[in-house]
Amino acid sequence: MAQLKEYMTANVEYCNSYDNLATMAKKMKEEDVGFIPVVDNDKCSGVVTDRDIVVKGLAKGSPEHVKAQDIMTENIITGHPDMDVEEAAKIMQDHRIKRLLVLENDSVKGVVTLGDLGVENAEQTAGNIISEISKGEGNN
Repeated sequence: MAQLKEYMTANVEYCNSYDNLATMAKKMKEEDVGFIPVVDNDKCSGVVTDRDIVVKGLAKGSPEHVKAQDIMTENIITGHPDMDVEEAAKIMQDHRIKRLLVLENDSVKGVVTLGDLGVENAEQTAGNIISEISKGEGNN
């Protein structure tokens, strides 16, 4: 069976818990991504999405003063490099998430999307997930 390590994007850009909104937004823009893991001491402690920056971050104050630790999602759904692709796709659909962070011993190894996994009807599934996330549901 196919494993996540065959489909994941490795070398994922990350931030640390003390990075401010402006730093995170700049990294997301440079990498053309909508989410960024928060890593301290080589361990993933959460994720921040572009939506988190706008909805949670800007509402708290100045982009220079709000930190990743103030807005990150800590209890994230993750996979591991040796996980079967089918299992990962089911987890993503069950939890209504469009991105799955791939960890090994709490260290970020990569990220996969429904499209990366070739999920049948990935665009429609992702659209449904995005719709649910927009309602405030979902994890990352």
